[in-house]
Amino acid sequence: MQLRRSAKAAAIWSSDVESIAKLVKEQESARGDFPGPLPVIYSGSLSDADVVKTVVVGGVTAVVADYGASLDEAVTSLLSEVGIIWKVSSLDEMKEVQQSENMGNVILLSKEVLPASIDDDASDDELAESLSNKSVVTIAQIQSMMPANAEIQLGKDLAKLGVSSLVLEQACVGDEEDVKYTSYAIEELNKKSSSSFSMTGLTGSTNGHFGVSSHGGEVKWRRHAE
Repeated sequence: MQLRRSAKAAAIWSSDVESIAKLVKEQESARGDFPGPLPVIYSGSLSDADVVKTVVVGGVTAVVADYGASLDEAVTSLLSEVGIIWKVSSLDEMKEVQQSENMGNVILLSKEVLPASIDDDASDDELAESLSNKSVVTIAQIQSMMPANAEIQLGKDLAKLGVSSLVLEQACVGDEEDVKYTSYAIEELNKKSSSSFSMTGLTGSTNGHFGVSSHGGEVKWRRHAE
């Protein structure tokens, strides 16, 4: 519930089969409230029909499927009951999904498609051109709690490039920093100034504390403290 109200997350992604039904049930408890239930996305393996049945029966909103992967007939039948987010590994695959009339309208860009870093002098024209096609929603998955909070600037750069949405990988692992970090990251990624997105520092000083900005602006997290 705190991810929905405090962190203002847009969706919950999990590769843990057993957690899906619990997450869906918790979100459904907000039906009729504002904000309402968040979509729950399963991002784990689809190779086992029993696993897929478990997440589908559990009420998952959508699953992530590798584009071009060969799926069992039973799995394919089960997936007809939920949304599919196609994970693409190349610009060619991305264009094929965009041009298809029956592939849905959501794409997850693999790390092979995304630049390791974005430089104004780098040639990302082809990716930017593909992202300019707004017939589908494009999602980029980036690592959470990167050194020097690099995921914030990377996320903003990807947004400027044309990516529609971001997934913060391993943002929630079941510790006391789940909500605090997610709230921080979503707020910083969505703050605006002179550019599409801009990070502003948090007040406070580390001085042995975590989750607040240091004098240099970096927010440190206990989860990755040495």
